[in-house]
Amino acid sequence: MLLDRLRKKAPTAAAAEACLEADIFDFKLETLTLEQKVTRYFEQWRDPVNRYVVAAFGNPVEAEEITQEAFLQLYTQLHSGQSIVNARAWLFRAAHSIAVSRIRSGQFIELLDEHAWEALRSSLVDASPNPEQRLAQVEKFNRLRLAIARLTAPERQCLHLRTKGLRYREIAEILDLGTSTVAETLYRVIDKLTQENNG
Repeated sequence: MLLDRLRKKAPTAAAAEACLEADIFDFKLETLTLEQKVTRYFEQWRDPVNRYVVAAFGNPVEAEEITQEAFLQLYTQLHSGQSIVNARAWLFRAAHSIAVSRIRSGQFIELLDEHAWEALRSSLVDASPNPEQRLAQVEKFNRLRLAIARLTAPERQCLHLRTKGLRYREIAEILDLGTSTVAETLYRVIDKLTQENNG
């Protein structure tokens, strides 16, 4: 039953992220069953976790499997009685660890190819800019894509986790790095992306 719910399409990412903070404080988790808790987490964090795995490691099909496996691991851990203080950070770390394990075992997840980048770019909301604005946006998007492709894997991972709203401390925990290393990495990423965007 839980697996069926987990496989259903979650609400849009924007809707899930918009209600994330309110939902955390509006309901009391201790009044929910374990299945309800994990289902609620899945509805809130499936899209952000999945987008992180896709962006950091590539291959959307693999990313979906990794995301579902992370939520199943969360359920298993909670069912076994383990206390998890920060479920959001735990889920990102679990997804990251699963992806890294697959890479180490030879199931390497590649970066998005040209077709996937074009599909991602096309999925952006069209605010109906004029042709000149569209051309400028496409050029800017392509420069950003190239700049991100030049980042190291840890730089991409830090960047994507930060864009999901995780704090430096949470990113450090997920990637098993020091907080200062995360901060330095993100400053370096911002510098690289800014230079590429302005260049």
